[in-house]
Amino acid sequence: MTETSRRQTRSARHYLDASAHASSLETTVMIAARTLRFPVAMVTIVDEHELHVISAVGVPAGSVLPRAQTICDAIVRSGGPVVTADAVHDDRFAHVPHVDSGDVGTYIGVPLTGRESMIIGSLCVLDPRSHPVAPDDVNRLADFGRIVEDQLDLMRRLHEQRLQPGVVGAEIADAIRGGAIVPWYQPVIELGNGRLIGFEALARWDHPTLGWLDPNTFVPFAEDSDLIVELDHSIMRQALTDLARWTGRVPDLRMGVNMSSRQFDRPDWRDTVRATLAGTGASASSVDLELTETVRLAAHHSDGAFVRELQALGFTVWMDDFGTGWSSLEYLLRLPVDGIKIDRVMAVALGTPVGNAVTRAVTGMAADLGLAVTIEGVATVEQAALAEQLGCRSAQGYLWSRPVPASEVETSWLDRGRTGG
Repeated sequence: MTETSRRQTRSARHYLDASAHASSLETTVMIAARTLRFPVAMVTIVDEHELHVISAVGVPAGSVLPRAQTICDAIVRSGGPVVTADAVHDDRFAHVPHVDSGDVGTYIGVPLTGRESMIIGSLCVLDPRSHPVAPDDVNRLADFGRIVEDQLDLMRRLHEQRLQPGVVGAEIADAIRGGAIVPWYQPVIELGNGRLIGFEALARWDHPTLGWLDPNTFVPFAEDSDLIVELDHSIMRQALTDLARWTGRVPDLRMGVNMSSRQFDRPDWRDTVRATLAGTGASASSVDLELTETVRLAAHHSDGAFVRELQALGFTVWMDDFGTGWSSLEYLLRLPVDGIKIDRVMAVALGTPVGNAVTRAVTGMAADLGLAVTIEGVATVEQAALAEQLGCRSAQGYLWSRPVPASEVETSWLDRGRTGG
């Protein structure tokens, strides 16, 4: 066994240790399968000798197979995607048992990279029938793969936190109180004319040894405790202070900030929100509060009274990450929100029958209910055009900008809010 193989195995096993939480992958895997119109999709982790199916649609998850008897082995060895439209007659894979038995006719797989920059497994779709592969299918599957990589890394971080309780939390608490966690801003754009509507504030940690860390590396840990309340209010205070300054140049600018469901478990939450707002100079009418952890919200606050109270304070209330759970509709009916943000998984699916149908259904329902809609994760001009055509009026994503610090907003973005385009 080479040193590279040993490193790959060590990296992969980190994700096997965390795979008890693989249910978080199910929606992404299901949407990937339906978007590419394949009956089977899987997330696999590959160690030295075995392939572990940790999430799947169309076949049971939890299978363990000899690595050498799978097509996925070729992905890990080559480090690139593998495509075969007719595996039975493909000399590379005719020996694979599942090909020989007729279970695999068409196959597309892309590599998944772990934190150590090693290939740890694959996201693959397969069909027992042999048929042509569309030219864009590999690129689209790779886009889903990047989302899966983020989800796997989050699962691993949560698992690691449970192995060292208190250590991570204490470091995050010190960072919040010391001003090391600050908002960065992703622009929200009006589709059709390119006008800047506002920004979403996203936490970034200026870590003393690791540099700038994105929210996935620390927010889930905060969500396991009341630290998320402190973090939310710190980001809200800083973002709305920036907003109050920026509206001097762009009067109708809006700011979206995340708000965890844990806020509403506290009897003094109204006073805390009022106090946070009052110290910034911003108007509540310019603020979009984006509700996270909607499952917990619906379970603990099913009458939606807290939403009406936030609206009475002048805020606009949004449901975040809509569409990543099939019961999002149930939560929408329980919580009288003003808008919904469509999750980035659906942006990847735009341009396919399932992606277009789901997005059209969501925007049609939103229009009937009088709700605003923003789609997240837009990365191409084609996605933006389709999103607008299907009923989205605003969007955010890498097509326009990654999240940027306040200084870059002031030098590069505020003039767009005044002039449009």
